[in-house]
Amino acid sequence: MHYGWLFFVSFATIAACLLVVWGRHLKRQQERTIKNVAVIAHTSAIKRLPAYRRAKRNYCIMLCLALVCFLVTFFSLTAVAARPIERQERNTENEKRDLILCLDVSGSMTNYQKQLLETFSKIVDGMHGQRIGITIFDGKPANIIPLSDDYDAVMEQIDDLAKNITSNFSYTNIVFGESNSAIGDGVMGCINNLGSYKNSKRAQSVVIATDNEYGDQTVDINQAARYANRYGITFYGIYNGYSSSNKNYLEFENAITITGGTLYMARENQETDDISESIIGKIIKQETEKSTGAPEILYLDSPAAGIIVAAISFAIFLGLIWRLHL
Repeated sequence: MHYGWLFFVSFATIAACLLVVWGRHLKRQQERTIKNVAVIAHTSAIKRLPAYRRAKRNYCIMLCLALVCFLVTFFSLTAVAARPIERQERNTENEKRDLILCLDVSGSMTNYQKQLLETFSKIVDGMHGQRIGITIFDGKPANIIPLSDDYDAVMEQIDDLAKNITSNFSYTNIVFGESNSAIGDGVMGCINNLGSYKNSKRAQSVVIATDNEYGDQTVDINQAARYANRYGITFYGIYNGYSSSNKNYLEFENAITITGGTLYMARENQETDDISESIIGKIIKQETEKSTGAPEILYLDSPAAGIIVAAISFAIFLGLIWRLHL
C-alpha cells in the first residue's frame, strides 16, 4: 500500500474515541444521584423474566454487530484511502524476426533516395517486436545502424540520411570502394550485417532498393541470392530503373525469385504506401519462433474489494441502527 501509515492513524482515532466515551461514562456514573433517577419498583423480578433476558441478549448482539460493522466500514475505507497495490508480472513474447534495410547510394540512385528512405520509414513504422538494421552501399557496404529494436534510433538515422541527401551530402567517404556500384558486394554486406544468420532460428529478410546498375564487383546479385537462400534469408526488392525488360531488372528479379521474395517497381515521385504495406505484410507472415522477453512488473491500484466490503458493512450497520432505534 502507498499509505499504510493511515492504519495507525485509524487505530489512534478509534482509541481516542473509546477513551472519550469511557471517560464520559465514568463522569455520568459519578454525577448520577437519586434526584435525577426514576425509581421503578420490582425491576429485579422483571429482569429475571425469560422474555426480558432474550430481548436484552438480542439487543446486545445487535449492538455488537453494529459496532463490528462500523469498524469494518471504517477500516475498509481506510484501506481504500491507503491505496492498496496489486503486483502483476507479465511475460512478454517477442517475435524473432530480423530485417536489414539495404539502400544503394550510388550516383544513379540520387533522384530516388529520398523517396526510398520514406518507404523505409513507413516499413519501420509498421513493424513491432522485430530487430531492424540499415546498411548503405556503393563501392562497398557500410552498416549505418546494426540490428536493433530501438525504433526511435532507426527512425532518427533514416531522418539523418534524408537530411544528408537534401544537403547534397556525399557518401563517398563512407562507401568508397575500388569501383562504383558494386551491387553484389553491397548485398553480401547487407547479409553479413544480419549477424549470426548461419545458426539463427529467426526469420531473416533483406529489403534491397537498387537499380542494379553495377560496375566491377566480386560477386553478382544472383550469387548473393543463392548464398542467402542457403540460410533461409528472403530478399524483397525495390527496383528503381528505367525499364522492367532490361538486363539489370531481369537479374534483380531472378535474385529475388531465388530467395522466394517479391520485387516491386518504384518510379520517381511515386506514392510508396502500397509497397511498404505489402512488404510489411509479407514479413509479418513469415513463420518465426517467439522468444520470452524480460518480465514486465506492473503495480496497479486495486480499491474494488475495499469499496465493496465497506458498502456491504455500512448497509448492515444502517439496518441495525434503525432496528435498535439509535
